[in-house]
Amino acid sequence: MSTERPEIRFVNGGTGAPLVKMVYSRRTLLRVFAAIAAFAGLAGLAWWRSGADLRQVMEVLQQVHWGYVVMAFAAYYGSFPLRAWRWHRLLSHLPSYAPPIRPFHLVRLYLYGWLVNCALPAKVGELYRSYLVHQRLQTPLGAIIGTVLIERTADFLFLAALFPLAAVLALGTHLGGSLLLLQLIALFASIALVTGLFALRRLERFLVILPAFLHRPAQTLSSGLSLDQHTSIAVGLSTLPLWLLEGLRVYAECRALHLFLSPPLTLLVALVAALLTTIPLTPAGLGAVELGIASTLALLGIPIEQAIALALLDRFVAYWSVFPVAGVPWLIDHLRGS
Repeated sequence: MSTERPEIRFVNGGTGAPLVKMVYSRRTLLRVFAAIAAFAGLAGLAWWRSGADLRQVMEVLQQVHWGYVVMAFAAYYGSFPLRAWRWHRLLSHLPSYAPPIRPFHLVRLYLYGWLVNCALPAKVGELYRSYLVHQRLQTPLGAIIGTVLIERTADFLFLAALFPLAAVLALGTHLGGSLLLLQLIALFASIALVTGLFALRRLERFLVILPAFLHRPAQTLSSGLSLDQHTSIAVGLSTLPLWLLEGLRVYAECRALHLFLSPPLTLLVALVAALLTTIPLTPAGLGAVELGIASTLALLGIPIEQAIALALLDRFVAYWSVFPVAGVPWLIDHLRGS
């Protein structure tokens, strides 16, 4: 019981203020609405140019096989315990001044961060969940952010490695220009992240040229980026199944809509969607992901109505469902604290 009370006080008392300030910031809201309006306009233009029949899209969605939809939900939300375990492995090497947090509790905090990512642009949720753990463990925030950077870099490295493999297995060597461009973006983004991590790990060597107020943040961030061999292997082994679950989610969604795509092709669609969620202009790539999935499938010869239906179903599973799944427990925790 002694381990639960501090966490309850933290989750309830500490989550509200930062999130409320972010959500109700006029500047933030204006940026979100402007970005969503811009992408809505692009989506409307793309819909008009595609000549898609809205009635046929609705007919495809009405014939959905709900058993496969449940399978897609299981694949999506089944990844969160694995993500929490990976993060817990990274956090376990940091100095902690409070009782250690258990992987089970990290699942909830991870979902809260995911909720903020779906509500606000620029991946603010990554900072939010880092703040939650910082308050719980009383560990320097910079060190925790370092572990999150390692997570994101591992995800991008596997994305960049799996993208060409899935593309070749699904399409052979005849790749379209759009897919090739996305592959190059993933490759250069992963190279930039790895280069940035190595540079940040060596910040302590450049303390002399940094202003004095940056010395302590640089040291704490550098400490969070330190990895031993066993942890590196554990992070790698836990990252690959995450991407396979992403592919399984899209595969189940395809079967739910009676689309029989090969596993490599569904993995390719999942990788395209994941890459587009990193666009910082809208929350979780809202608008860009839908366009990307539908366009990719249309380029591969899938009827546009089925492509749009799959894009909408995927976003229902992997975006809109996050608000009740993570939002309801967050609201309950917040109300208990108030």
